[in-house]
Amino acid sequence: MNKPVLLLIALLLSSSCLFAQNPRVEKSETFEAPVVGWNKVLLLKNGNTFYFHFTRRDGIEVNVFDKSRKPVAAKEITSELWNPRKLPASVVEGLYEINGEPVLFLAQFEGKLPTLYRLRFDPFNGDLVKEEVIGTMSRSGAFDGSADKFHVEKDPQSDCYAVTFFNLYERGAEDRIKVIHYNGSHKPINLGYYTPPDDSLNYLNYIGSVVDGDKRVYLATYGSSNRKGENAHVFVSRLNATDSVFQHKALEFTEDFKDTKSVMHYNHVNNTLQLFTLTYAANRGGAGVYLSFMSYIDPESLKLNSVKTLGSVKANEYVHNKLGLEKNYQGMPQHMIVNKDNSTTILAEEMTHIQTVHRNGNSTSTTYTTALGGIGITELNEDGTERNGYVMMKKQIATGTTPPLFMSTRRKGKWSIRSGYSDHNSFMSYDYINTDKNRYVIYNDDLNNGAKEDGEKGKVVAANITKMNTVCYSLNDATLTRGLVFGPSDSDDKYSAVYIEASDYLPATRTYATIVIEREGRDKVARMAWLIFE
Repeated sequence: MNKPVLLLIALLLSSSCLFAQNPRVEKSETFEAPVVGWNKVLLLKNGNTFYFHFTRRDGIEVNVFDKSRKPVAAKEITSELWNPRKLPASVVEGLYEINGEPVLFLAQFEGKLPTLYRLRFDPFNGDLVKEEVIGTMSRSGAFDGSADKFHVEKDPQSDCYAVTFFNLYERGAEDRIKVIHYNGSHKPINLGYYTPPDDSLNYLNYIGSVVDGDKRVYLATYGSSNRKGENAHVFVSRLNATDSVFQHKALEFTEDFKDTKSVMHYNHVNNTLQLFTLTYAANRGGAGVYLSFMSYIDPESLKLNSVKTLGSVKANEYVHNKLGLEKNYQGMPQHMIVNKDNSTTILAEEMTHIQTVHRNGNSTSTTYTTALGGIGITELNEDGTERNGYVMMKKQIATGTTPPLFMSTRRKGKWSIRSGYSDHNSFMSYDYINTDKNRYVIYNDDLNNGAKEDGEKGKVVAANITKMNTVCYSLNDATLTRGLVFGPSDSDDKYSAVYIEASDYLPATRTYATIVIEREGRDKVARMAWLIFE
């Protein structure tokens, strides 16, 4: 191999360091920038990296990179079982490594029936090992055009997982909620039908689940007598692997809850179920606020041990004392991470939904956007009290309406075309990476904001993805340090921004893999990028 080629490889695998603890960056060769569709990266334990791209024209494109970051396989997956041209009506319910294989769960309509498909891929060459229907719903509502009737939850400590079938429109108990518990070989361990805890609960909504290996599945539901929220409670239920009937327990403090969503986690270290709930409370004037709570639950008795209201005390202190701002932090919690020391990290982001009416003569049209503002990181002690808080101010605009807890579902690989969605949104919001030594936040920002302090007014709204660079904050107990992931540009016409939505992180190797779009003038190319954190 000659010296110029060796130099090129060295540059591609070089480190871009602006400050201590900036990630080491490794890149692939360039490839054509992806068109609008689903893009997702999955890091495997065998060292390979999978890049999935789903379009309405070509089916699912699968690209495989080996440990040396070289492309080793490229496949186009089509099927007679599911329809690759139904992308707008499809829902990716999850993408996981199970038993060493990438496994994709895809929901589509088969006629009028929501149907869930399971696709298994060879972890070395990307071949489709097996595809099969694992369930259909009996019917959908007359005005319901979404196939999103399934929830796939994998146990992070094993290859076991559960699929929950949820039909809002069914009245029969056996057809409303069904749970199938699988082992790592995709064989059913158990099947259970959810019977409501109270016969008066005519309205039920799935809000979360967690799997405890091959032993049991926990389910969180919101139930009420009607859609107005009368007689409402959040229920935590358990289905043991040897039982066919769920055991239920109501969280008594939730009687006034309305629209509620949640994230569940089983902490095996202290044998506690943690349930983070986000509930909408409407005011008399019509406007409302989201309230968030952390419940600590005994996994055996389902008894509520304690509950904490989640606030932003430490985040507000940071805003006032470090950034010099008078306003309080207004971020909405988006995800919960339980750490090895039993502490919990809450990831939040300021969100404002904007509706704009356009009038042209006698016709009108409406567009929806979401302003994504400041990033909030709150660290909780084991008892739920606040330990630390950090805030990084940013300004971004996403198209469409960004839903609550979208960061939590994004991390499972869940994806669908939301109303008003565009490829633009794949670059928005932020990601959080935690290692044994440090914590990091990365996001794409307008280049003009690079020299501005976090608390300074006049930040440029990052809305043009052609003029964004990826920034990285390193968090420690004293300060936040900011730098550019890919280093400073040698030209005002060069930019590098990553697909935040497509990224994946493997804690065992401290590796964050993503797709980076590199622009110079009107030209753009894509690369796979691997960021290795300390």
